[in-house]
Amino acid sequence: MRPATLAATLCAALGLAGCIDAYTEKRPRPQVEAEDASGDAARGDSDGGTADAGADAAPPVDPCAARATYPVGPFGRGEGDVIADLSFQAADGAPVSFSSARAECGARLLLVSTSAGWCTACREEQPLLQRLSEQHAAAGLVVWVTLFENDNYAPATLRDVAAWVRRYDLTFPVVLDAPFALSAYYDRNSTPMNMLVNLETMQIVHIAIGSVDSNFENILEANL
Repeated sequence: MRPATLAATLCAALGLAGCIDAYTEKRPRPQVEAEDASGDAARGDSDGGTADAGADAAPPVDPCAARATYPVGPFGRGEGDVIADLSFQAADGAPVSFSSARAECGARLLLVSTSAGWCTACREEQPLLQRLSEQHAAAGLVVWVTLFENDNYAPATLRDVAAWVRRYDLTFPVVLDAPFALSAYYDRNSTPMNMLVNLETMQIVHIAIGSVDSNFENILEANL
């Protein structure tokens, strides 16, 4: 006989009023109710945890934030080496450097070309550099021409830079390298030098002595 049925029989036999109700009140809550309460509590904790996690979630990472810091050396001068953060002057006299080019979010590859007023090959390749700039700018190519000497083999000036831009109708930056910092990377008598630099790592991808040719263009396109 079930405990509840036995209790009811005894209560009826003894004539004890409220016996069954007292027995029922003292009985433990069914296990299923306890489980439901536990489940509700667990769900409450889960919901709260999700809300807290959302509130404490880290803000989105800026993909270009790392560009603000230039890679640490050691620096080198050959292909595969990280290039030093060389400084130049923009056409308006403001200081610029390789870190300036790297800071451009979305820029992927820097083509830096050395030029001098007396360099015939340099003058001839300016339209080609302009074409490359227009053709690949959307893919992340940045083109710089660095002018280090004028027609008379004297250190170039900002006036020479302005005249160079007007002469060839260039839309990309022409910068002044009067100290000729890039002379450390090649023999000046072989000007121009065309260098490709990965703007994410600042590693030298390729160095070509002489004017841009089809092989250089193929390497350029492969790195965009």
